[in-house]
Amino acid sequence: MPMIALAAALVFSGQTTTPPAQRPGSNLTRDLNSAPPSGLATPPAASTAVPTPTPTPTPAPTAGATQALPPIGQTPAASPRPAPATSSAPRTTQTLPPIGQSPAATTRPTTATRPQTPAPTTTAPQATAPQPTPTAPAATPPAAAPAPAALDAAAIASLPFSIQLPAGLTITPARAGANASIYRVQRGQQTLLMIYAGPSSQFPIYDGETVRAGGRASVVVTEGSRRLAMEHLFQRAADPKEIHVWIASVEGADRDLAERIGQSIDVK
Repeated sequence: MPMIALAAALVFSGQTTTPPAQRPGSNLTRDLNSAPPSGLATPPAASTAVPTPTPTPTPAPTAGATQALPPIGQTPAASPRPAPATSSAPRTTQTLPPIGQSPAATTRPTTATRPQTPAPTTTAPQATAPQPTPTAPAATPPAAAPAPAALDAAAIASLPFSIQLPAGLTITPARAGANASIYRVQRGQQTLLMIYAGPSSQFPIYDGETVRAGGRASVVVTEGSRRLAMEHLFQRAADPKEIHVWIASVEGADRDLAERIGQSIDVK
């Protein structure tokens, strides 16, 4: 019966063993009867005379295939693990610096510079020298109107007013509008008295007392102990409608002379 149990254990494990060759002086029946009475036979130790059956080489597992279990009582061989996929790029292992030493500056890989397209060169237009432009002849300023000439004795007699003019003084006319005239009583280039003859005057010019006498209105001012008639206004029925006489800005004896000439004027 022990021999039958050993055969059954071998059949159950799926492995066939070849009975060992008999050693000289051994009894197969005795060896078999010396096996343990257990239902499962344990493989004999390496030191026993019975050799360990050689396992049939198992083919390498393929993807999707079921891995075969090892025989009962045999330590399963370490299943081969697939080798980790290795990256094509080499890994760089950074070496840590010794304790107390600052890490060296990390060298960054140089970035590949893209070739720059040269900027298109544009040829600047050459500045041409300005051509001299013909200079137009300067416009001739209009000739200044000649200064009006002083009135002669006949022209003074035809004026719309009468005047007592001392020797050395002149009367010079000046246009003041379409229907008006201005006369200057002068000694050389100095004006002593102004006379307006026209439709409407700007009487009064000076501030003072207005006195009406002898057909005229006079503005009288007081300077110290003297009273001076600074301007006079005459009104007429015919043109010119108004004749306005006023003393110019003069002082001293010229002012007294201008005041006497103004007092001598009367309308015709």
